[in-house]
Amino acid sequence: MRWYRSLFFKIFLWFWGVIFLSMWAAVLTNEWIEDDYFRPATQPEAMHLVHLMDRERPIVAEGRKLWRKMRPGWNLVAVPVDMISQLPHDLEEFADEADETDQILWGQNDGWLMIGPLQRQGYLYIAVARKEWQSVLNNEDRWLVPLAIVVVVTLLCFVLVWSLTRPIRRLQRTVRQLAQGNFDVSGLRRDLHRHDEIGMLASEVVDMADALQRLLHSHQQLLRDVSHELRSPLTRLQIALGIARKKDQHQILAAEHDRIERAVGQVDGLVGQILDLARLQQTDSQQLQTGRLDLGSQLQIWLQNADVEIEEKHLQLMVKGPAASLTCDWDWMLVERAFDNLLRNAIRFAPQGSELSVGVTIRAEYAELWVQDQGPGVPEEELLRIFDPFTQVDSARDHAAGGYGIGLALVKRIVELHDGSVRAENCSPGLRVIMQLPVQPQT
Repeated sequence: MRWYRSLFFKIFLWFWGVIFLSMWAAVLTNEWIEDDYFRPATQPEAMHLVHLMDRERPIVAEGRKLWRKMRPGWNLVAVPVDMISQLPHDLEEFADEADETDQILWGQNDGWLMIGPLQRQGYLYIAVARKEWQSVLNNEDRWLVPLAIVVVVTLLCFVLVWSLTRPIRRLQRTVRQLAQGNFDVSGLRRDLHRHDEIGMLASEVVDMADALQRLLHSHQQLLRDVSHELRSPLTRLQIALGIARKKDQHQILAAEHDRIERAVGQVDGLVGQILDLARLQQTDSQQLQTGRLDLGSQLQIWLQNADVEIEEKHLQLMVKGPAASLTCDWDWMLVERAFDNLLRNAIRFAPQGSELSVGVTIRAEYAELWVQDQGPGVPEEELLRIFDPFTQVDSARDHAAGGYGIGLALVKRIVELHDGSVRAENCSPGLRVIMQLPVQPQT
């Protein structure tokens, strides 16, 4: 990157230019206001006043009303000799200075040019003109000059800040999308043509997104391949276990066979969950098999399927269904899978004989399905991470009790496919997990 394309150099040069412009404008304005002086008039200047007296009809001074009668160019102003006080302050000061020096003067005062005075027939005559470059503003409007400078400097600084913060905001949005698993970086394409630090950073973010996407794809592909490869040896283990049970007619090794069967079942369940998660990650909302069913009826069916587990732990089931019939347009097989994961997690961690709460809450166009247990809960800093694959709050917990960290990842993906959201919150005691799904699919 060339040094003159550096963002540091641009910011430095910009602020240096703005400060220089402000100082120059301030000095120029000060000179305009303060640069008042008188000097003896030259012969051509004195002759110019005489010619005006011969050709022009004078404007008789009447205090401040004189300035309103002024015309562009040179004007001839007349005032009786004994009424000099009728002149505006600037002209009166000029006339007094000329009287003290007893000569014709050329003067500048508050942007007015003056030649004179000459006396004729009891009147004093003074040639008066406004500086051309200052004629736009009258004396009482000079306050507009510093205001204009402030406005210009403000606009220049706004342009600089906008040009810097706009691409940074695009970077912020893109990085937030990457954190959420969205690898679309098309919003940064316009910044790739910049030749400063922001352009370089945008290029690095695009490269990082591509690398992350490739890494995630290879990770998912590895999980799928490993899971498929495990299917065959698991099937052979199950067949061998069945043969071993038949040969063990006296049930001598029954306990060992049961342990092997449980281990094979756990691995088989893990493989199945991994394959389901990989399949859902490659599914989009257009592939959902949606249908319209009543949520309250489906909720009762789902709870009946878990009756055995609830009774084994002597849990007190509290159901808070929707107040009225509610028809939703969902992929009911997937939603049942998600709700079943939440329900069985709550049963697993609920204390023996405790209360288990399940309910539906309607909020605007969304239905919230929630499950709450009275278990140990989750540390606040872990509430967001528990929906990531293979995440466990307590790594020392055995898998039989704590699972493999895939169930809640499945829940999150199913909810996302329905344009919903899922969150967890501690209830002291216990944990409540809430699935928020739109009643109707978004178009």
